[in-house]
Amino acid sequence: MGVQTISSFDGLLALRPEWQALETACATDLPFQTWEWCTSWWSHLHEDRVGVRDALRVCVVRTGSGEAVGIAPLMLTERPGRGPLKVRTLQFIGADPNITELRLMLCDPVFERDSYQAVMQHLAAQPETWDWVVWDGLGPDVDRVVGTQEPLIGVLEKSTFVLGLPATWAEFKKGLRRNIKESLRHCYNSLERDGLSYRLAVLTAPAEVASALPDFFRLHAARANLRGALPHSDVFESPRARAFLVEVCRRLALRGAVRVFQLRVDDRLVSTRIGFVMGDTLYLYYSGWDPAYRRYSVMTTLVAEVIRYAIAEGLERVNLSTGNDVSKTRWGAREVRYIGGRQISPRRTARAVHFVYGNATRVRTSKVARVFTPAFLVRGLHGRAERPPGSWSTQLAGWGVPIRIGVLAAVAMVVAIVVIDGVLDGGLCLPFFGS
Repeated sequence: MGVQTISSFDGLLALRPEWQALETACATDLPFQTWEWCTSWWSHLHEDRVGVRDALRVCVVRTGSGEAVGIAPLMLTERPGRGPLKVRTLQFIGADPNITELRLMLCDPVFERDSYQAVMQHLAAQPETWDWVVWDGLGPDVDRVVGTQEPLIGVLEKSTFVLGLPATWAEFKKGLRRNIKESLRHCYNSLERDGLSYRLAVLTAPAEVASALPDFFRLHAARANLRGALPHSDVFESPRARAFLVEVCRRLALRGAVRVFQLRVDDRLVSTRIGFVMGDTLYLYYSGWDPAYRRYSVMTTLVAEVIRYAIAEGLERVNLSTGNDVSKTRWGAREVRYIGGRQISPRRTARAVHFVYGNATRVRTSKVARVFTPAFLVRGLHGRAERPPGSWSTQLAGWGVPIRIGVLAAVAMVVAIVVIDGVLDGGLCLPFFGS
């Protein structure tokens, strides 16, 4: 196996035929593994600022004949983004808080282990260029697949819930648990009691999808702002996030892969959800609904109608997306677990750098420390000229403290990391440390 590194956007665009051929060979059922998703994400959401800078490091695994059998869509994130003193993290494209729900390598199943190990060996041969790699989307047999000499650290799990579909809607309903059957009866009966009719609209054409997204953003925000319910973030609050979703839906709609589901009650749009058809699987993405129709449980009705649609279309599975909550588990879906963790560079000092940076990140989560954390070192989806409320720059400015003091504090932290790095590697001579 050989590994080719693509570090330019033009090179990533040129990879399209091989990438999409590999999608077919892998029979991927996740939209996040598509060429359209990764290139759209890079166009709208990668960072290139003083504090945070992303650079493409896409690794293509090739056989001796040159055939692409694995793609690791990696990027190198540097903090700060300018200057010689920085922390360097390799991670998958899609390092956003919530938009990219799963990040993983695209591999021909026959060459999965070989592809991972080829990328590992390729990165190990240049340890001076990175401090750690964040691996995501690994299966439960992570040690067998990855084959690292040391176990991954900071291991976290994420799950999706996948429904296997029978041949008919009646058969599906028969296999449901009692509680969800009662919920469905309530949904449909409450509409009927109030003399309300409903219908499901399914939009697939690129123009239809584009025209439906403003309503999706409106209802998604309405749900996020609803008080007295389980908290939900407005994932697409920022202009950059909205521009990304518009582009990726347009491009995937050209492949016939997008479904915008709309539940209309008396012809009024009350709930909507985006779906992606990948092979024989429907992946259900984010949703939104009108709080005025909360008592009718319109999202439960929408999901039920979507499942009925998927069965009628002959699809085999519905992926209810990530998150271990009752809205997914009550349907009796099968849990699919993904594991992620960090692999430290074999450089002797990388573990020390990781330790310092990790502790600084954990301290930042406290309410007091958040005020002093340099916002320019934090990845975010706010406009480049905006400062999030409560950030160090906003607070210090309000107190009359010069911003340069905060900048100097951030630089001091980075310098401390580099000093430790140099001392432990033996490349820095200090009288009180020795050589």
